[in-house]
Amino acid sequence: AESGQLDAAFDGIEEIAITNSQSALVQGALFHLHSLKDPESPKFQLAGKICTAPFQQFDVLEESTHLCCASWLQQSAGDLSKTDWQNVWNSDMAQEIRASIHDGSYRFCNKMACPKIQTNTLIPAEEMAKETPLWDAIVADQLTDMPVGPEVVNLAYDRTCNLSCPSCRSEKYAADSETRARYEEMQRDRILPMLKDAKTVFVTGSGDPFASKNFRRLMSELTPEDYPELGFQVMTNGMLFTPKQWEAFPNLHGRVNMLKISVDAATGPTHELLRRGAYWPTMLENMRFAGDLAKEGLVEQFDLIFVVQQENYLEMGDAVDLAKELGATGIYFARITNWGTFSDTEFSNKAVFMPSHPEYDDFIKAVQDERLRDPMVMLGDLNEFLAEPLAETRAFVG
Repeated sequence: AESGQLDAAFDGIEEIAITNSQSALVQGALFHLHSLKDPESPKFQLAGKICTAPFQQFDVLEESTHLCCASWLQQSAGDLSKTDWQNVWNSDMAQEIRASIHDGSYRFCNKMACPKIQTNTLIPAEEMAKETPLWDAIVADQLTDMPVGPEVVNLAYDRTCNLSCPSCRSEKYAADSETRARYEEMQRDRILPMLKDAKTVFVTGSGDPFASKNFRRLMSELTPEDYPELGFQVMTNGMLFTPKQWEAFPNLHGRVNMLKISVDAATGPTHELLRRGAYWPTMLENMRFAGDLAKEGLVEQFDLIFVVQQENYLEMGDAVDLAKELGATGIYFARITNWGTFSDTEFSNKAVFMPSHPEYDDFIKAVQDERLRDPMVMLGDLNEFLAEPLAETRAFVG
């Protein structure tokens, strides 16, 4: 590429990019090629911009902790199951990650997957400095050692789920009693104290909160009396999100800032194929209930999450119509990621957004659907495929 052979460079890296979809190095190289192709685009100018996530967000996985979604920032800051949260939050690696934001390299980030980078919604540092005295200090002094704890905590350590979606796992998983005891200890000794000063807790980025005994207990313990400033983001596959379950968790009522339901389809056959174990009529009933909660103000925002792949890309526009019909306030589209459940060949077959895919041209046509330009739509890492990419799309949190 540097010698002027840009097309050859793209051809050479594509296969590597497919099989290393979460590698910051490979995706960073691909991002660099795009910047050479379109050097005037502000999307590729990262210096002088701030991503707030590493300074505010803490994602807790079973044996690793991340300062953003692990799909977008794979480098772990430490293991919360073995270390006090303060020492992980300001670990040497955590501070290196924050330093990479200050120096504009974003070298730990998956630049091709990050929706803030792809939609050019990173905030200029000088604007961020005006927000609060703390942000003024972060920007002016290039702070990496945070004097306060995380505002947003994503709990993603329990993979227990009632479904076995192929994009996530090969079979159903439920934590055994020994594992649940470990989670309980971490919740009691580290997570509950950390959440005292947090503003948002996200349950969950790993399984289903209503299928997990640990997360069910946690949601019951986070009372408005003990955690008056804490709001919830709840992400579920929707099958267990019934009126009965909702009534079982009064701590959620009026405190859910965002409810996300993973749907991946606009029709029953496609949803049941991609969300293995789901039943479409039940999904429709439960999503309508979620829409009613949003209408009544019992949840502030209700979004559908649609992971784009070969089997469902033709249903993207119809999914926007479905979201409106169900009373959702938004719908988020994102490319499928290989979490290790697919072989390289299987993932190549699913990655319809790669130019080498036989249905790529049809995918490009599908993305031009005018319904995907609706204000309720968040395109994230699909924005670049629009004939006229949007200058800004609604921000996706989580």
